Formats: sequence, C-alpha cells, structure tokens
Amino acid sequence: MTGCAARRRELGACLRSYRRLVAPEQVGLPAGGRRRTPGLRREEVATLAGVGLSWYTWLEQGRVTASGHVLESVGRVLGLDGAGRRHLRLLSAPAEPPPATPPAADLVPLLADFAGPAAVLDHRLDIVAANPRWTRVWGEPRDVDPARRNVLWQLAAGPPAVPVDDPGPLMTALRRQFRMAANLYAGDERIAEVAELLRADAPAYTPLWECRGIGAFGEPTVVVAGRELRAHLLEPAGRPGSALLFLAAADERGA
Repeated sequence: MTGCAARRRELGACLRSYRRLVAPEQVGLPAGGRRRTPGLRREEVATLAGVGLSWYTWLEQGRVTASGHVLESVGRVLGLDGAGRRHLRLLSAPAEPPPATPPAADLVPLLADFAGPAAVLDHRLDIVAANPRWTRVWGEPRDVDPARRNVLWQLAAGPPAVPVDDPGPLMTALRRQFRMAANLYAGDERIAEVAELLRADAPAYTPLWECRGIGAFGEPTVVVAGRELRAHLLEPAGRPGSALLFLAAADERGA
C-alpha cells in the first residue's frame, strides 16, 4: 500500500470513529429511532456537510481524496476543533516521508535552561534526551530498553522515582500527538512497535491507546511531588519531527 493510500485509509478510519461519537441531538437532529450503531449515520453527515452520500461513503472507505474546503465542512459537522480539522486536511494531502534524522543536536543544550523537567522528542515521541530534572522524576531514558525509550511508555509503564499524581491529562495530550503521527506516517514500523508495547505493558490505559481522537496539545497539568506543573510542547520552526516537552509551575513559562 502506498503512502497516499495508507493515509486515505487512516482518514476514513478517523471519520468513522468521529461520526460514532456525535449524538444526533448535538447537530440538531431528533434523538428518536433505532440505530444499529451509536452516533450519526453516513447520510446524515453527508447532508449536513453538503456532499453526496456516495462520495462521502467512498471518502470513509479511503477511495477518494477531498478538498480542504470539504474536509473543513465535514470536520465541523463532526465537532472537531481547529487542530482536528487541520489534521483531516493533512491526511488528505500528498504523503511526506517521515523525518530521516533525529531532532537537531543543537536542541539538546537547551534542556539545561529549563527550570522544570524537560525532554527532546522525535515525531514518534521517542525521547532523544532529557534534563536532570526529568530523570529525577521519571528516570534516565538511557537506562531503559531502547524499544521503550518513548515518553508515553515512560509515563504509563515506567514507575516514577517520586510521587506523580494523575498523569492522565498529560498522557491524553501526548497520545493525541502520537495518534496524529500514526495517521500521518501510516506504515511506520517504529510507531506500530510503540503502540504494541503500550498495549502490552500498560493495559490499564487500553481505552486511551485505542482512542482515535486527536487535537491540540493544550496545557495539561500533572502533580509531581505535591507540586502542580503545567506541560508545554514546543515544535521549533525548521525542525521537522522534533519537539521540546517541558513542565513548569503554572505561573512560569520554562526558563
């Protein structure tokens, strides 16, 4: 399967998943009547978005591509935010190869400037480097099996060295980013490997791993050793496939 075909398939899977999450009354339709599956019917989405039913069916089946205008309309019917609708457009665009190189080495020295835990991540959310404040909480990534040097695995399955209360909001925000990467780089073997490890090593979070929802990262919070920290994800311009994840007190912005 080509990269474009794989992405069309992922786009269709996303649309089917989102459609099942929208109750008829959310879009002004009557709630009555028997439905074999939850959510909206295909014909309802097509009508509300102003497209033909056959064409929308083919879109969900990964057989056609769509313009940005049409995907904006469909995304709005499905209740997606700006980040979600942008993701639909990206999936419909020509496939691009994943970054061939890890994040630029000059990002790593920046870790020392952050007052809280910080890490450099690649597009799969693998941890490239972390500062001492990060390792004091979650351990040194280099001490973990290379296959498990992923921030989602570390948060979900790696026992923290200090108390961490309710990492759920942070994991949810990061999982949305991971899902977007899985869709955009359909067929990436490393992404598939991480997904399998998460299911095997952190089964308590299975609903989170199986969710297809995507969206903006936001500013999720996590309580570390009794202190509330807010997470930020920065994607430096000109550094495709790289990101800086750092946690700071709610009234701070990093350094």
